[in-house]
Amino acid sequence: MRNKKHLGESDEMTEINISPLIDMVFILLIFFIVTTVFVEEKGMAANTPDPAPAEDQDEEKIRLSLTIKKNGEVFSKLGPVEKNIGVGGVRALVQQEMQREQYPIMINVEKESLVATYVTVHDTCLIAGAEGITMKVIQSE
Repeated sequence: MRNKKHLGESDEMTEINISPLIDMVFILLIFFIVTTVFVEEKGMAANTPDPAPAEDQDEEKIRLSLTIKKNGEVFSKLGPVEKNIGVGGVRALVQQEMQREQYPIMINVEKESLVATYVTVHDTCLIAGAEGITMKVIQSE
């Protein structure tokens, strides 16, 4: 009975060599990095104008211009006459002018004005029959 060994009475401890395991993990990591396809997300296309000096634009063709102030007021400039028409007066004015002749409309927007006001004025111009609408950001007076 002297030669019998009981469990747990082993003189040697067996060690697990993890070097091949680490090598295998690195090889798999490199494989997945190399084979991964990076998809380029497509966003909404923005139609932005080319940066050009204001003198290059044909402002003689623009007969009606609207100005959106930072406090939300909307002014119309028809020829030399400028008056406060508000957001509610845009549709009637644009319809009246588009019945006479189709020409582009310039919407001048002060830098600190709300985007919602611009969108409302722009959409109202489209509903009223305007075809060419240009926006220009201006400095507050």
